[in-house]
Amino acid sequence: MNGIEIFEQKIKNGCKVAILRGGLNTDNPTAIMNDAVSTYVGEKAYNEFVEIFLDNPWVRVIVGGINELDYETFKDQRL
Repeated sequence: MNGIEIFEQKIKNGCKVAILRGGLNTDNPTAIMNDAVSTYVGEKAYNEFVEIFLDNPWVRVIVGGINELDYETFKDQRL
């Protein structure tokens, strides 16, 4: 897709994280990014995360296979 950048990282158990970025200098970045996400995921199930203040329509974080990860109890882990 023209003007869209992507970062992809396979995690484990078929899980993949992708960050899509684009539509920066356009009149409707939301529509451009909606189309990019739709093209990227196709027919596969996915989770999409947005920035908490919803003021950044240029970036989308997509996770596929989120239910297949090995989860552990949250204790005192930090970013």
